[in-house]
Amino acid sequence: MSYTRRRLLIQASAALAAPYVAQARAAVSEADIGEMLMLGFAGASAEAESAQSLAEHVAKGRVGGVCFLGYNARSKAGVESLTRLFSRAGRAAPPLIAIDQEGGAVQRLGAKLGYDAVPTALSVAAHRSTSEAQSLYAEMAGVLRGAGFNLNLAPVVDLGFEPRNPIVAHYGRAFGKDGASVAAYAGAFVAGHREQRVLTALKHFPGHGSTLTDSHESPVNISATWREDEFTPYRKLAAAGLVDIVMSGHLAHERLTGGLPASLSHEAIDGVLRGQIGFDGVAMTDDLDMAAIRSRYPLMKAIVLAVAAGNDIVLLSNSAEPDPDLPVAAIGAIKEAVASGAIAPARIEQSARRIAALKARV
Repeated sequence: MSYTRRRLLIQASAALAAPYVAQARAAVSEADIGEMLMLGFAGASAEAESAQSLAEHVAKGRVGGVCFLGYNARSKAGVESLTRLFSRAGRAAPPLIAIDQEGGAVQRLGAKLGYDAVPTALSVAAHRSTSEAQSLYAEMAGVLRGAGFNLNLAPVVDLGFEPRNPIVAHYGRAFGKDGASVAAYAGAFVAGHREQRVLTALKHFPGHGSTLTDSHESPVNISATWREDEFTPYRKLAAAGLVDIVMSGHLAHERLTGGLPASLSHEAIDGVLRGQIGFDGVAMTDDLDMAAIRSRYPLMKAIVLAVAAGNDIVLLSNSAEPDPDLPVAAIGAIKEAVASGAIAPARIEQSARRIAALKARV
């Protein structure tokens, strides 16, 4: 067979195959994509319309996790009615039901709601041994479990060496100034939660402790202030098998993230977190509704970039411009990105496996 004829046959075969290749790219499971979405909601009881709508999305496999913010936690009865609503909505796999319960200023379930108050991370590290800290955090996790939560979006493993930091040091959220001490107390936090079968998420990768700005309010670049020691907690805890989830922050670094926010950076998630640090568990974004993202990216583009970067869970508080049909739009955007080749089907399948393994533990 001549070269010309062979080339024509190859081209003809490719043309015939093209529709099937496109179809294969698009044939990702909507349920697998839904498992990657963690959404917030309005309302403080199970009767709230937003909560009912989100529970319906969970029941239909469009959402794999829900996240409580401060305005959802107004009463003990309300909180626990909500966790029951979402838990019962789960299909084959239970939804992840998440809350921020660090201690100090960041604890949604506090004394005002009839729960026990927990000291700041800084105070715990200053006044308790790691074994005492583990006991404290096991008690905290027991409270969370009893209230219906299976995921604590904590501990903070940022280093507190910058006293002017407005979002970490200012509130005493860091266990210390160096990576080794932070790793020790964060390990106690994780171990205490595992005693109660509550998952945890280390945050905010690759490190929010050095900044003078808050990613809730504006884009943050850490290129000039970030230190190598900020990786120490991730390395030590990953090596010890004490990492359930790593939450990436909206933190840009010229070298580590290619100038993009880490939450949207393939270089940060697949290259640094997976490659250099060696973590192969679940990676999730911080809330994509935060100003650091919203001020620069349309939401659907940010969702696609986050998935393409290697994140397994995309966190959306759905608070900036609340949309009851956000899960449908997000699934559609991801499917379109798969069909166009912007996201490989294998990327979705990887996340499905990681999330299934994570949920099997709760």
